[in-house]
Amino acid sequence: MSNRSKRDSTKKTATRAKGRRRARRKLDVGNDVQTSYFFMLNCLLHSRVHTGLESNSDYYDEDVNVYLAHLLNAHVDPKYLARTSSCIALGDADLRRMIDEANDDRDRFMIYKTNADYLLIAVSVFDRFEDKHFNRHAAFHISKETYVGRAATYYEIAASYANKLNRGTGALAEVLHKLSIGIDSYVKILSYLRGQYLDFIRRYSPGELFHLERSIEQIERDETIERMRNEFLDTYNAWLKTPNEDLKGRLLEQAKHLRDVDPTFEFDPPA
Repeated sequence: MSNRSKRDSTKKTATRAKGRRRARRKLDVGNDVQTSYFFMLNCLLHSRVHTGLESNSDYYDEDVNVYLAHLLNAHVDPKYLARTSSCIALGDADLRRMIDEANDDRDRFMIYKTNADYLLIAVSVFDRFEDKHFNRHAAFHISKETYVGRAATYYEIAASYANKLNRGTGALAEVLHKLSIGIDSYVKILSYLRGQYLDFIRRYSPGELFHLERSIEQIERDETIERMRNEFLDTYNAWLKTPNEDLKGRLLEQAKHLRDVDPTFEFDPPA
């Protein structure tokens, strides 16, 4: 083989190896944050076109595109999720408690903004509040529209705090206000982006969810019974070593609770 052929062969082998290494390389949030941000922004802009909700249709909102792209990109970073998790409220009462315990208006701004961001992404990208849970009574079901409304309200309150902290209208406050008044459109855009570009796994059907929840309930029940049996045996062994009325009373009480959750459990009380 000529020297030129050898060089060409070596070059091709090195190129293929480099390509394989690039393909295997996982996304590094620290080094590739700019790349992932532009990916999110590109997907967002395409989603706006395909949903017919293009930028600046009703008002200038290219600044909202930048905000949403950064928000989507932040969810790639585990540090962001860890940092904001303490601000996420479990419900209205929890949010009220967090606001009452906040040190100042800056903390209150962050609480409202973080919860608005969470609800927007949860409703549109992760589709958390779409279906009813089969193990909950219908009266306790909160509709998706309710969560969307809450996000809009939280964005508006956060915008008010942002203006107060800025001592006047600021850029961030304007973005949050636009998110509040256009929340339905942004939910539609992000929902389209979820299916077309993020390629999330298909949603479970209602029947599959029913059986999945039943399986989880059975697993939790079995674990509870196993734990109660172990506690009962510990008490029983202690009573065999030191039979006294306190241990006997605890033993009978544990046996009763075990029979309540597991009718197959049998136990003859000690004399």
